[in-house]
Amino acid sequence: MFVTVEKYKTPAKILLGLIAITFVGFGVSTVSAPGSDYIVKVGDRKVSEFDLNTTLQNLQHSGGASESRETVFQALLQRALLAEGAEEMGFAVSQEQLKQNIVNDRTFHDQNGKFSQNLFNQYLSQRNLSEDQYIDQLKSEFAVQHLLAMVGGGVLVSDAQAKQIINAGQVERTIRTITFTPEAFAAQVKADDAALKKYYDANKKNYIVPQAVKFEYVALNIQDLAEKQTISNEELNKALEQVVPAREIAHILFTVAKDAPENVRAAAKAEAEKVLAQVKANPAKFAALAKQYSRDEGSAENGGNLGYLPKDGGLLKEFEDKAFSLEKGQISELVQTDAGYHIITVLNIQDIEKEKARIEAELKQKKATSAFNEAKEKLTEEAFNHPDSLTEVAKKLGLKVEAPADWLTRENGKAAGMPDALINTLFSDDVIKKKHNSEPVTVGDGLIWVVRAKEVREESTQTFNQAKEFVKTDYIRAEAGKLAETKANQALADVQKGKTAGLTWSPVSQMTAEQARKSMPPEAYTQLAKARPAQGKPAYALLSNLPAPVLVEVQAVKVPDNITQDQIKAIKQTIGQAQGANNLDVLITYLNSTIKQTQGAQKVNTQQE
Repeated sequence: MFVTVEKYKTPAKILLGLIAITFVGFGVSTVSAPGSDYIVKVGDRKVSEFDLNTTLQNLQHSGGASESRETVFQALLQRALLAEGAEEMGFAVSQEQLKQNIVNDRTFHDQNGKFSQNLFNQYLSQRNLSEDQYIDQLKSEFAVQHLLAMVGGGVLVSDAQAKQIINAGQVERTIRTITFTPEAFAAQVKADDAALKKYYDANKKNYIVPQAVKFEYVALNIQDLAEKQTISNEELNKALEQVVPAREIAHILFTVAKDAPENVRAAAKAEAEKVLAQVKANPAKFAALAKQYSRDEGSAENGGNLGYLPKDGGLLKEFEDKAFSLEKGQISELVQTDAGYHIITVLNIQDIEKEKARIEAELKQKKATSAFNEAKEKLTEEAFNHPDSLTEVAKKLGLKVEAPADWLTRENGKAAGMPDALINTLFSDDVIKKKHNSEPVTVGDGLIWVVRAKEVREESTQTFNQAKEFVKTDYIRAEAGKLAETKANQALADVQKGKTAGLTWSPVSQMTAEQARKSMPPEAYTQLAKARPAQGKPAYALLSNLPAPVLVEVQAVKVPDNITQDQIKAIKQTIGQAQGANNLDVLITYLNSTIKQTQGAQKVNTQQE
């Protein structure tokens, strides 16, 4: 119904794309206990489980990317914020404009391309909306679109500016370089004790030995338990008997409201029977006829294909009953549901034999989950009953005591990817001071550890004598770096005066802008970009923020030839989009902080994703 707004590369992009495939109403609800009919209320707009489920279903039917419930909920929340914000800012559209939009919407056009009041009424009936409710929703959507147009305007970029940006991005430089490595100056540094002591006193924070622990642990892993489970043939066959193979289903839908007048229903049925006759005569044309006649916007363009669907009550009953009674390739007679008339076919039926391994694994996992919960309780009990030893705990549960050899600090634990909960437990008073067994701590999905400290090293600052060798290395590196910088600056001053004797340059090479950006930090690239040869003479730049100072001689700069209008248009659009996306982020953050939000009783993750 609305064009997808692809240019917003923010979390709101998901919802803005969904606007094109589903119409989600906010605040239309039946009378119920306060808070029971929504997840969150944004101003006066409610975001409910129904909104979330409907959006997810329409996204799936449209062939869009699979998104989590939480991600789609956040998109709906942002949409509600934008709608409320648009209303507060006074964005409005006239009734005449709204009515004209409805008349122009092809969703409501008949085969002659004219507006059909019957199709419009069917649309409202299927969504349980009155005409006034629909108009209110449409008004809200237009207000959001106007608000987005305002914040997404971006910045104006002239053709000349766009050409400069293209030149900067595609320029190729002819260069040669000299690198002043600190190691080359290390021998010139005098590292006597007085200099080292002075350096040590100024940098004591670098010679702190952090608190560390050597620990041991036992691990309870649900996967280990799953591998130990056995499933009998009887259990497996019984489970397989309960499985109804999923089917790849396609249909052609002729929409008609269940309370539509008899003449409207008869016309829809007549059209469906005519198409059914064509399908029966040539089943191979099913997909083409679905594209031509089906009123299911989510599947028509895909030849009516709804994908693989389970028999789980998620479909209209009459539809599901018929679809799961057909053989592969069989075409149904007309099937009447509350949505209208359907012609159904089954494209494929899932092979249950291929599902045996998955079903067996699921049964093992189910048994393992029960065993895991029991083992977790026992692990907690044994760790408490034997607080000063993991050996007894391991024996009771048939586990192995593991003991990493290295000292663990908070910093290297985080660097190794340990969960914060585990690090905090290891450095808690119970573990590190009392040396007691910890409570079970979750380390990963289905993985629990109980840990105990074996040795503890308290934080301390190394004395000068203890740290002397480290101090010497650090001091020499720092002083050599200063000498390298001094030499590099002197060389830059010399070449800028035309003195090049005694300098050892690298071979001449070509460097593109892309290569330069990838090989150096932004500050260095900016310094390089400023060096532009003039009057047949090279330009020089000293690049900083690199491991070593690099002197660059830029002999020539070649800019791209024949910049096309398409390139200019693309770079202007990119800059505008980036600015628009940033504006939208700022707006949503502002609205989130100023518009009242009330939590309801419904939850986001109440279903299996």
